[in-house]
Amino acid sequence: MNSKFVDVSGITPTSQFPKCPPRHPCTEFCETDKLCIPHPNPNIRDVLEVCVNVILLSSRLICTPVGKKVVVEGKKQIKVTFAADDPCQSVHCAHFEIPFCTLILLGSFKDEVVQVCSAIEDISVRCLDCRCLTVTTVIFICPEFEKPHNYSSYPRDDNDNYRR
Repeated sequence: MNSKFVDVSGITPTSQFPKCPPRHPCTEFCETDKLCIPHPNPNIRDVLEVCVNVILLSSRLICTPVGKKVVVEGKKQIKVTFAADDPCQSVHCAHFEIPFCTLILLGSFKDEVVQVCSAIEDISVRCLDCRCLTVTTVIFICPEFEKPHNYSSYPRDDNDNYRR
């Protein structure tokens, strides 16, 4: 059983990453999901491909003692393509949907959140046995506001970049 040369798809290209200036509220989290191939599928000989897609289902603003937060609910759609450990049955796919929920602390941002964006930063795969594997996903989520936030009051470094 091999997961060494797995083709991974779903990582967001840098050019499509949400634009978040310094001090922009955002969150990143890493989740490892244990996925077991359901019966009647055959055992795994080799994992060929893992594809991950993040879908944001909802976001809502809550007020807490430490300030406003955006609660973001979503799901990861994971497709695993594998070579079966049975010469009569070659390639199989298994599909999984895993829900998640995360928070973004807004801090001093007062503008209305109009949209929440996500990106997948990294995906890694590891076989556990002939039926199960782990998929670790690093997800980045940030809100977009109604008006652009004024960053001119933040200190700059010697290269004329805003410091965090």
